[in-house]
Formats: sequence, structure tokens, C-alpha cells
Amino acid sequence: MEYHPDQSNGEHDFDLRYPDGHVSAVEVTSSVNRTLEETHYAINDKKKGGPEIKTRLCKNSWHIFPSPDANIKRLRKEGDKYLAAVESAGIEDFWGPTDCRPSVEAIYGDLGVTKGLVNRGSSPGYIVMALPGGGGAFGRSSVVEAAEQEAFKLDNRKKLGAAGGGERHLAIYAYVLSRSWVALVDFAPEPDIPHLPPEITDIWVLSEAYGEHEYVVWRASASLPWKKLKLTLNI
Repeated sequence: MEYHPDQSNGEHDFDLRYPDGHVSAVEVTSSVNRTLEETHYAINDKKKGGPEIKTRLCKNSWHIFPSPDANIKRLRKEGDKYLAAVESAGIEDFWGPTDCRPSVEAIYGDLGVTKGLVNRGSSPGYIVMALPGGGGAFGRSSVVEAAEQEAFKLDNRKKLGAAGGGERHLAIYAYVLSRSWVALVDFAPEPDIPHLPPEITDIWVLSEAYGEHEYVVWRASASLPWKKLKLTLNI
């Protein structure tokens, strides 16, 4: 693999040089839920207290579960007030999407808190925010959908299309927080040929597996169906 450090003219990332001398173009990208990443970063921001919110109004400590798109800045500022109202209604646990009690509707609708429960194992004075998950379906089709979405992005098509003939590979790293990661690791793909634009001949989706130094790859091409590979590096 030979990296192209200068990509000012839209060059692809790597040349893959085979022993017989032929060269394939490789573009590397990632599949990431940016909203979820930003929410996790906001919750874990140590400068702002990390996942804990100090309370003044609540009588109990709480464990809450924000939605992936919750406004964490507003939640830090107003969560104590909203949870104090929940407490005043005699509520010790709730599930926002199906709870019609006014104080729960308010904290779910205004602050994006999907679930909350009194934290009996902690002394009063803190609200602890859990890190939200990606949500949504994570069947095997989610991997293929994520791959084809990246394949049809204009910048990926331009870079690989400019490489000319031969093999043109798109390699997609799936973040652990992405919706497709669970399916990538746990499931095997259907033996279908992917829907690819003409600029891309081969496609790969890869990420870490559960074990240390373990990785999982789904690969396919314009003429070959999806296949799953597992790799373990001896480090």
C-alpha cells in the first residue's frame, strides 16, 4: 500500500501494488453517526463536569438516558429543575416515549430525556447521564445500506473515477457507535451483489470486533457477492 500524502487535486488515498506489478486505487472513508459522536463528546466533556450534573433542587440522585440528539448544554442547565418536577409528582422512574404524565412529557419533549430512574445506590446531589446508543434497526441490511450510501457520495466517486481503469476499491471504516457496527460483527451478509456506481469496482466495510486485536470485514465487488472475513492480529 502506497499512501498519497498530496491530495490537493482530488487524488485517491492509496495505491495498492500487487506482486505482478498491476496497481489498484484505494479510497478510505468512514461511516459515522456524527450527531451521536457529538452527544457523547458533550456528555464526557470533563471541563463541564463529565456525565454528572450537580443538583440543587432534586431530593434524590438520578440516572438519566438522553436521546442521541439531546441538547446536553441545555440538559446540564435545566435538568435539575425538570427532574425536581418529576419528583414532586411522586415519580421515581419513567420511560418518556410512552409516559403521558405532564412532568415526564416535559422532560422528554423539552430536554430529550428518554428514560430516568432514582439512583438508590448513590447519595443525593447528582444526576448521572448515560451515553446514548445509535438506535434504529441494526439488521444485516444496515451494513449494506451504509456501504452503498458511502459508495454513491460524489467525492468518493470522483476520486476513484479519476483513477482510470483497473480495480477501484472503496474501504469504509464503521465506527463502533455507528448503527451498522453490531450487524457487521454479529451477522453474516446475504450473498447479494452490491449496487455500486461505475467508478467503484470493489467495496469493503471493516471495524474492530469484540476481542482485543480482532477485526471483522465484509467485502464485495461489482461482480462478486458480499462475504464476511474475520482477522486476528498477533501483536
